Amino acid sequence: MAIVLFDWGGTSIKHGVWQQGALVQTASTKTPASWPAMKSALLNIFQQYQQTYAVEGVSVSAPGNVDPEAGIIGGLSAIPYIHHFAIVDELTALFNLPVCIENDANAAGIAEAALGAGQGKPHVLFVIAGTGIGGAIVKNNVLQRGSHKYAGEFGLMTLDDGKTFSELGTAVAMAKRYNQRTASALSGAEVFQLAHQGDAVAEQEVDQFYHWMATGLLNLQVCYDPDCIILGGGISANQAVFAGIAQRLRALVCEKGLQEFMPEICLCQYGSEANLIGAAVNFEQKMPRG
Repeated sequence: MAIVLFDWGGTSIKHGVWQQGALVQTASTKTPASWPAMKSALLNIFQQYQQTYAVEGVSVSAPGNVDPEAGIIGGLSAIPYIHHFAIVDELTALFNLPVCIENDANAAGIAEAALGAGQGKPHVLFVIAGTGIGGAIVKNNVLQRGSHKYAGEFGLMTLDDGKTFSELGTAVAMAKRYNQRTASALSGAEVFQLAHQGDAVAEQEVDQFYHWMATGLLNLQVCYDPDCIILGGGISANQAVFAGIAQRLRALVCEKGLQEFMPEICLCQYGSEANLIGAAVNFEQKMPRG
């Protein structure tokens, strides 16, 4: 038996099949421009997989404020047409099979906690840093949603003068600050490279990036005291940046006299496949086989 998986993004739709505990036959396609076009594309992919696999259900990783119980995606996202209607009901009718849906950051957190870098640890925080900062809280492999389903929205945490973790602690925010100071249009990766080459402004902005990232992570540690904090997103692909975050976090912990409370941070294991794998784990948790 197999589960067909979809990971919806603003630019592309990733898809694949989960069979016998493994992700197989992954691919991607451009995100359609409307909901009817999206349904047509999803059904076509699903029917192709059906020719090879005995499919028992479909699981989706999606942007936005996903309410799995209500089967609705609230909020806003890079795919504007998926919000505020009974989307799971429509997908269930489309595929004529059970459908599960979960927020993309939550799905990645579920994957890393259950099978990846947090495997075997009861209390896991997953922090994903991209354009902003999101994440997930996972206890004993079960996602914690909170009373308003906002648990894990770490990027909304205020760090300095009304500015949030997302506004201060990402490589995107770092590049924006550098570009404002120098009238440039560089990416975060380019600013890191300039700092390595001795550019004084880049060095200052990279130092600020490490400061705010370490501050945000320490705040999360003292709030939740998890077994580990797993970092995902663009920064997880750069070992040097991860080492810089870890070094600054250790220094901040020592500065505050909290050595016995030293956070364990680690890189995500599954990278760009985490959302699909998390969608599979979510389906298996919600729709256990008889």
